[in-house]
Amino acid sequence: MYNLKIISSTVRPGRKGPIVTKWIAGLARKNENFNVEVLDLGEINLPMMNEPNHPILKKYEHEHTKWWSSKIDEADAFIFVTAEYDFNYPAPLRNALEYLSQEWAYKAAGVVSYGGVSAGTRALNSLKNDLASLKVVAITESVNFSF
Repeated sequence: MYNLKIISSTVRPGRKGPIVTKWIAGLARKNENFNVEVLDLGEINLPMMNEPNHPILKKYEHEHTKWWSSKIDEADAFIFVTAEYDFNYPAPLRNALEYLSQEWAYKAAGVVSYGGVSAGTRALNSLKNDLASLKVVAITESVNFSF
């Protein structure tokens, strides 16, 4: 069985991310090949990157980073659920990605994006570029919808 982590990227009050994430997680749980876990950045509340060492060294000092590292390390694949804020994906997701390095590598990822007229596609494109730099293999297909 594969470990699928669904990462909800929004943190602000009134966010729609948990609603979309719950829907996606429900669909994913219908597939018996996956252990599905939702990682909601709004609940996890990672501080802005505060590790003194570069992530590539994996010399983490803070418990929140060690926990985050273990959660991402145990994953085989990801689904990122992201809104579009100012033509990009939310800063808390960027922060969560940059906390780690090796833990992301060589895993598959899908993206569900949402937003205004663009349906989050500009956020999706930005996110896919950044995932590539972390050696995450983002699939071509995606789910995008406007509000």
